[in-house]
Amino acid sequence: MLQEAIAVKNPAMAFGPFMDVDVAASQTDVQLLLCGTGPDGIVMPKAGWIVGLFWTLSAAGSAGALGIGATIDGTEKTATTQAITTAAEGHAEFKTKDVAPRFAAGEQIGVEITTDGSWNGTTSDLAVYLAVVFEDWEM
Repeated sequence: MLQEAIAVKNPAMAFGPFMDVDVAASQTDVQLLLCGTGPDGIVMPKAGWIVGLFWTLSAAGSAGALGIGATIDGTEKTATTQAITTAAEGHAEFKTKDVAPRFAAGEQIGVEITTDGSWNGTTSDLAVYLAVVFEDWEM
């Protein structure tokens, strides 16, 4: 019988949801909480990259702007920031050899948002997931 050992070197995993209920206008760099009530980030067990950001609003706004970005140890990584106006859902992908932010083992990843004063999706609930790829993780 032929047997093979298959090693997955760089598995992708999604973390979240990071949530905000009734996304208010005029917010600046507000960290979202895990599951809406938990901590504002997740400590990473290995080094890797944030390779995706996926978001859903319960209802789209029709005016103003909402910015969503990934954070590492509480600092937003501007290459991940997404400007949302009237969409109710979306995603962004970041290449590891290009703009994907790299984190070290032990650093915390999270999500923060900024809204302008004219954002009118104030009864919308927001859920955001982060996709990561770990470096040299054999399974």
